[in-house]
Formats: sequence, C-alpha cells, structure tokens
Amino acid sequence: MKTFSKLVIFILLLGSFSFAQNSTRQVEDRILNSSDLPKIRLKFNKKFKFAGSHEFVLYDRAKAEQYFFVVAEDKKIKRMFMLQFEGFLPKIDAKYEYNEPNTIDFGGLKYFSNAEFIPNVEQALKAVPDSDIARAAKFLQDKGFTLMKSLVFQRFVRVVDESKRNEFIMLYIEEAKDEKAKENLSERALENFKVLK
Repeated sequence: MKTFSKLVIFILLLGSFSFAQNSTRQVEDRILNSSDLPKIRLKFNKKFKFAGSHEFVLYDRAKAEQYFFVVAEDKKIKRMFMLQFEGFLPKIDAKYEYNEPNTIDFGGLKYFSNAEFIPNVEQALKAVPDSDIARAAKFLQDKGFTLMKSLVFQRFVRVVDESKRNEFIMLYIEEAKDEKAKENLSERALENFKVLK
C-alpha cells in the first residue's frame, strides 16, 4: 500500500513538473517571456513589480491568462500593466475582429489602441461581474491589493494567428481623477516597457 501511495505521489509530481516545463509563458524578475500566441518578450520598468498571474475560462467561450505588473504604495495600486492572452475554446466557432481605427506600432507590429476614463471603478465592476476585468480585480484584491477608485487605461490589442482565434491584450492603467489624464497616456505606457529580441 505504501508503494502504491508513493507511486501516485511521484506521478502527480511528475505531471506538475511537466506542466511547469511545458508552460508557454514565464516571468523572471520584470521580464515576461511568451513562446507562442504571441511569441514575445517584454521587460517592464523597475518600478513595476510582478504581482502574479492566473488563468480561467471567460464566459464559457475562451481561455484567458492574465499577468500583472504593478506600482503600489502600501498595497494601493497607483499604476499597472495587465497582459491578457486569450483564445477561443475548440468548441466555439468564432473569430476576433477589430474595427478600431487607431493603431500604435511597437516591437515592429501594429496594435489597435484606445484610451478610456473610468470615473467609478467599483460601479463599473458591478456592471460586468463575470468579465475578464472583474476577474482581474478579484485576483488582485485576493492578493491584498487595494484598487483605484477612478482610473484611465490605454489598451493595446492584436490578433496573433491567421485563424483569428487568439488575441493578445495589454492594458496600461493609471489612477486618475478626470479625462485629462488620457492626454499622452500611450506615451507614458510605452516609456515603461520595452520589447526584447
């Protein structure tokens, strides 16, 4: 019986080791390395600390994986990058399509981009309780962080495969009191990370 128990534990450990070794994405210090969908390496400004990652199924339609790099004071978030790797589940017949006219180039690639001001974060989260943003907020709160009361965000997004079934989203978020904070927001975002070769 002891031998059987040891064998089960060994198989479980081996399985978890294989999963870690085969993971598509890793974070070391302030560098996120994704080997697929998309293949990209990003290094964040030293003020941004890696706060963790998680994955989940979004609306029973897509697998999502989120990574967080934050600037916080006494665990109160002031600025943050959220990176989301998302792809439709095999059973879902759908594609990612964007009509956003504004684009920004970095790392030699074109991203659809837009900026928004959210005057009441708590109210906005209550309006979309099952969304990816609500999942992000809960994850960060469970880690002991306090969310911003109001914010601006700059979104960069692109479809990453020919089938248009996978996308990469990066949000740069700042604490803000009004719409004026959107001015030069994309420039501030781009100053705080770089794409590595």
